[in-house]
Amino acid sequence: MKSFRINQNEMLSHDSIEKSFLVPSRGKRSRPDVKETLDNLENEIQYVFEMLMNGQFEPTDHKAVKINERNYQKVRTIVKPDYKYEQVVHHVVVQAIRPGIESGMYEYVLGSIPGRGQHMGAKIISKWIQEDPENTKYVLKMDIRHFFESVDHEILKAWITKKFRDEFVRELLFLIIDAIETGLPLGFYTSQWFANFLLQPLDHYIKETLHVKYGTRYMDDIVCFGRNKKEIHKVRIAINEYLNSELNLTMKDNWQVFRFEYEVEEYAIECQTMRELKALGNELGKIRIRHKLKTHKKRWKIFIKVASVRNKQDKLERLLVMYHGHSEKVTMTYGRPLDYMGFEFHRNRTIIRKGIMIRLTRKAGQVSRQEKINPKDAASLLSSMGWVKHTDTYGMYEERIKPIVSIKKLKKVVSKNQKRINRKEKEARKKNENRMGNSDGLTGEPPGGHRQDFQREVCVPAPELPADNQDE
Repeated sequence: MKSFRINQNEMLSHDSIEKSFLVPSRGKRSRPDVKETLDNLENEIQYVFEMLMNGQFEPTDHKAVKINERNYQKVRTIVKPDYKYEQVVHHVVVQAIRPGIESGMYEYVLGSIPGRGQHMGAKIISKWIQEDPENTKYVLKMDIRHFFESVDHEILKAWITKKFRDEFVRELLFLIIDAIETGLPLGFYTSQWFANFLLQPLDHYIKETLHVKYGTRYMDDIVCFGRNKKEIHKVRIAINEYLNSELNLTMKDNWQVFRFEYEVEEYAIECQTMRELKALGNELGKIRIRHKLKTHKKRWKIFIKVASVRNKQDKLERLLVMYHGHSEKVTMTYGRPLDYMGFEFHRNRTIIRKGIMIRLTRKAGQVSRQEKINPKDAASLLSSMGWVKHTDTYGMYEERIKPIVSIKKLKKVVSKNQKRINRKEKEARKKNENRMGNSDGLTGEPPGGHRQDFQREVCVPAPELPADNQDE
């Protein structure tokens, strides 16, 4: 692992701290505490600079909150940091360490990284399974048990010490890590970066030591492809041993190794009666033609692979005549699709996970019943349409969403609402500027203080001398 040096002057520069105030304030600038901070931004920037330089930052004690995350049907426990000044310090730190983390990151690590989201992952995986079916026959899907809660602080600190040279940055990172007794808290901006940084050695181990040709990681969910099941099981065992020995983590018990979806050309044979169909199956067994009896389109049929009867075509036709059967060539699908990142990957298409599709159609129905569309619901539905745009589910959109909801109308509602918000913010800024200044260009003091006493210099003209004293 190459070490990385951080420029402390750049880390605590005016622009860096200002950005750390503005980015986490998005979406909550109407809150009184956030509004008051932004109104007095220059003084706040100076205060954060002095606080960090003097080593006076102390994390706040928090109570965990449980939230219901509907998209993934999970109940998560999160910790909400204070905007002033905890979130700001988190952003300052991440801006400093982000280049060092990204410099050693595997190219197909996805999730919680700008530019590396679900849609990028869907594009990559679709390309692998369509262009190289030979090396994507089998799939290993696994994730780490209670990953964020189980992160070992000492192991994480050891990796940080190896990576970052600056003692000032190390102490600040350790302070943020130890703010919670165990693991990494969901809700901290730093947690997603610490998590990806901690799993970097695992990514390199999978790629460089285990030589997995196609693999990706979405936070703590890992997917690897291989040529055969034996090879994939070896990879699974090696990853589990590495997690236990190097990172003090464990693999969840619900890991899966399965044959990925594939298509086979077969003969589907149907007879007039079930008795004749079973008799035909017995005769096929005598001449060693492998076959399966199963239902297809609500009818019992015998299926035979086309490749297995090339030299026995005459015998098969004779049996069909004998037992009043007829055959048709069909393409049958076997194996399983890959359910990952909210997508369902098939060999020839990518669709939305069933649960997400149901929630999307329900949301569309809810919006269609509103007399006056709520801008928040309109924005939520437009955001969810990204699932349709990046998958092969346009038919579902035309059938279930387009007849009841106009996307053009939703965009107008969102645009109108955003213009109203922008107008209010502009008026507030203008009002604030008028309050902070006066007619003489003098700056008023910050809210809560006393106005300075400025005395004007009054120029009084000299008195005129009497006429008889002018010569003197």
